[in-house]
Amino acid sequence: MLTLLLLASPAIAASTPEPYPTIAVLEAFGDACRNVENLKTVETDLIKQQWTAEIPPPDSPLGQLLAKGRSQAAEILDDPDDKMSDTRVYTKTIAGERLDIILSSIESNGTFVNGCRMYDVAETRQLETADAQRWIGRDPDKSIDRAELTIASWSPGYHAPHDSFEIFYVPAGSPVIELTTFNGIALKADFVGEIEE
Repeated sequence: MLTLLLLASPAIAASTPEPYPTIAVLEAFGDACRNVENLKTVETDLIKQQWTAEIPPPDSPLGQLLAKGRSQAAEILDDPDDKMSDTRVYTKTIAGERLDIILSSIESNGTFVNGCRMYDVAETRQLETADAQRWIGRDPDKSIDRAELTIASWSPGYHAPHDSFEIFYVPAGSPVIELTTFNGIALKADFVGEIEE
């Protein structure tokens, strides 16, 4: 019996997933989205950091997410002067994880909102709120921890000018996927400012 247990031990160990590379992903996000108040600067930063521009296939989770975002924006932005920028997508592999960043901006009623979002699509491990809390140095202002969805948000965000920082995790099989179009991890930084005349 002892021999069988000893033989089984390596197999059990091999089946244990590696921990999610939380710090590497948070640091990559922090560097990528730090200048979200100016998306042209963010794009310059991404190129310097060796992110690659991409166009997600329309039937991919990210492609469907982009289409849903444009559709929702069209419903909200009903004033002739309202507008949404073209979204830009970049990708890079960090610590073995393929990550995607989406940049977007909306203008309405004299205000603009810039967003920088990072996705780890189909990831089944969770980026723990406690790890993000240690990284940003304070407790989240709001949090939801349910079987179908985990969200934590901080306001202001992780960098002084930012309006907010948010992480969320949607597990495989969650009914929330109908809304998000994907399961996995997402991080978001945004900046709200006034449009200069």
